[in-house]
Parts: sequence; C-alpha cells; structure tokens
Amino acid sequence: MLLRSSGKTAALLVLLTMLSAGLQAFGPTITQNGTWQSISSFQVIQARINDQNEQVCLPRIMFKDEIDQNLLKEQIKKGIPSQEAIFHLYHDGLGSPKKQGGMYYASDVFLKDMKVTYTGFLRKLGYDFKVSSTPAFEDKEFMRDVLYSRHINTAMTAQQADKKNGGKPGEKPAAAPNKSTMRVTTVFDVLPAGVIPPRIRAQQEEIARRVNALKGRPYETEIIQIDPLRWAAGRMGLIREDGSISGANVEGQKPELMIRVPPVSGWLNADMIKELNGQPCEFVLQRNGMGLEVVDNGRYLLRDIYFNNLKLSWEEWLQKNNQICPPFVDRPEYASGTIPLEVKLVSGKWEAMKAPVLCEIIFGSTSPLNGPRELFRVFPPDPRPKDFATFATKFNGIFKGRDADISMLVCPDGKPYHEIGQKRARRIYFPREKNTLDMLQNAVMTGQFK
Repeated sequence: MLLRSSGKTAALLVLLTMLSAGLQAFGPTITQNGTWQSISSFQVIQARINDQNEQVCLPRIMFKDEIDQNLLKEQIKKGIPSQEAIFHLYHDGLGSPKKQGGMYYASDVFLKDMKVTYTGFLRKLGYDFKVSSTPAFEDKEFMRDVLYSRHINTAMTAQQADKKNGGKPGEKPAAAPNKSTMRVTTVFDVLPAGVIPPRIRAQQEEIARRVNALKGRPYETEIIQIDPLRWAAGRMGLIREDGSISGANVEGQKPELMIRVPPVSGWLNADMIKELNGQPCEFVLQRNGMGLEVVDNGRYLLRDIYFNNLKLSWEEWLQKNNQICPPFVDRPEYASGTIPLEVKLVSGKWEAMKAPVLCEIIFGSTSPLNGPRELFRVFPPDPRPKDFATFATKFNGIFKGRDADISMLVCPDGKPYHEIGQKRARRIYFPREKNTLDMLQNAVMTGQFK
C-alpha cells in the first residue's frame, strides 16, 4: 500500500539521512573509474569520467624545495600516457562526486596501466613533498591560486588559437546574418490551454506503449565486457613472508590470498605486519581468459593492493619500507584484454536473503547453470539497513516462495561466472510485482511495500 505524498517526502528525507550517514562511515571519498587524459597543471588533471570531459583537482601538494613547474609539467605529460584510472573523488554525502567550480576533487588517482598512484609517480621522479589532508575545495587560498592559473591557461589557449586562425587577440567573430522576427502561428496557439494536439498525443501514446512493452520483457540476451583485473573492497589480513595472506575480508568473505614479495629472506618484520593488518583496501584480483579469478594452490592471486588510508599501492608500500617489489609474471592463461560475458535467464523461487550481498533461490529443475538450490551474489540494499537481520526476516516473510527470474552471468565457455566462488546475478526480477530486487528492498525499507 502506497503512502500519501507527505509520507513519501518524509520517507525520502529519512533515506537521504541514512545514505549520508552510511557514506560518511565509509570515508570522505568514493572510487570512480575513468580515463586519465592529460594535465592542466600538476594539481589539475584532465579526465574522461562518465563519457564527459572533466577536470579533477587534487589537494595542495607542498614540495620541500623549489621546483621548476614547467619542467614538472613536461615530465608528467611525457611520463603518464592516457590510460584507465581510478579516481578517489570526494563525495557530497549522498553518493555523488562533489562538483564545484566546474571541477571534481580527488585525494589521489590510481593509474591502472602503470600500477601506481599519481603521487607515487611524482615520488618516482625524485620529488620530495607532502599532500595536504584538506580537500582542495575547503582550502580557499589554494583554490584562488588554482582558479587564477586556470584563467591564465584559458586566456593563453585562446590567444594561441587567435594567432593560428590569423585573427587578432580578443577579436569578436563576425555577426550572424539577420533572421526574420515574423511570428509564426502554430497549432498550440489556437488550442485551449492544456490541450495536446492529436499528432503529439499519438506520439506520447506510442512512447508509452513501447515503454510498457519493454517493461513486460525486461530480459534479452546481453553481452557485457569485464576487465582482466577485478577490484574488490575489503580489509587486509595477516601477511606472511612467502606472500600468503590469511584472515583478510574480501567483500564479506575470508579467502586465502597470495601476492608477490621481495625475493629475499627476512624482508618482513612485526611492525610491517601490524601496520597492514586490518587496513581498508582494494584488492586487485587477476582473472583468467574465462573471466574467473585465478586460484593457485587454493589461494586467490593478487595483482596489486591499494591501501585506502595509506594512499599507497603494494609496490609503493614496499618501497616505503626499503624493499623492492618484483615484477608480476604473466602467464598465457591470464586475461590480458576484456572478456565477454553473456547474460542468461533462469527462473526459480525466492527462498531467502542470507546476507546483504547474498541470496538463496530454489529451482524446480536443474540445468548446466543451476542446481536444485543456489546462492547468488547480488548488490547490497541501498541504503544499507541498520538492522539487517530484522530487515531480512521481514523481506523473506513477504517474498519467500514467489517466482524470481535471475539474470546470470555466463563465461565464454558456457559455465557460470562467479566471484570468490559464488555465482553472480546481474539482476533479479519478480514477475508478480513487476519489479527488481533492489527496488523491492527499497520499498520494504521505506514502508511502501507491506
């Protein structure tokens, strides 16, 4: 039963408050995939994010000694080619990157091809500096300098364009030819207010028909592409001298992990182990040609680790401790490019939500894609419920036994795709409710579905 509009407004405010609190608990930044294109200055990056050209401003970088900024700019442009990157963007408290003055703001950028952060690259060039812990948009004096520099760069670019076109700087383009200002009477001028012309009304009806048809058949064969590396959030466990890691939390699970280490004995000490244990991080898992994570002797193979609080990659952390990181050894079976996964539909009945990212489905018959009972990884409820056990009990009480269509990800060899050993559902759709799992979870949390 739907609430009245006032109830919806109150529920929305509650949701926004919960989401804001949840995001603050995860820290001031969120990760956003994009493309590093170039730089405007060593503080401002030119990037491609969500198919839009954007500028990303870093916090104030304070060098120990005087530097030649023009030389640094050339070193960065030559040393960092365009590549995929992960931007650690400051958010607005509601899950969206903060944008102010036409720019995004980042604490750092991880360069995927080079396997190094931007600040790590600057240190590799030999520069000694500190990065301010204050976001750029909160540092007013710094922002004045950034905006002033951006204004100067824009003016210089315009002057260069004027010279190239043979014109004088600041010269205005020729005026456009005069156009007739005679009024044209349309059908909208002669119809009563609020009346839609038949032709427009027919178009609206056709659009509505097509949308309803799509809603009635939400699943068609899809092909999606995944990267050769998978980023998984979690917390670091206890690392041993041979590179094995135990007790790490990876997306709610505790698999055994393995990463390459310096080829010398005694490289690891108690202080280093203590520093890493429990650190929030991003694990970079290597995939094979079928899109599955590589497992070697029962351990998941890590290509890299990025420590969020330390703002260091695995190689950078070793260098900080005066250790050398050996190069990663690729094998023929490891993926080197994107892997196509197909989406296939299997139908069953909802059994239970076992965890925020795990649900159980029962099937009437088995197939190469499913057994009689399966656990699927799904996206967590958004926003996260404060008391998940109570929420899951309520949700399962409503939907247990109802029909559910699961869009499964399938590898190129036709076998189910999985992450940390669990099959992955791209989405789950409930035909009776004509809605997806995430929308129904939200409706139950806000009281719109009882």
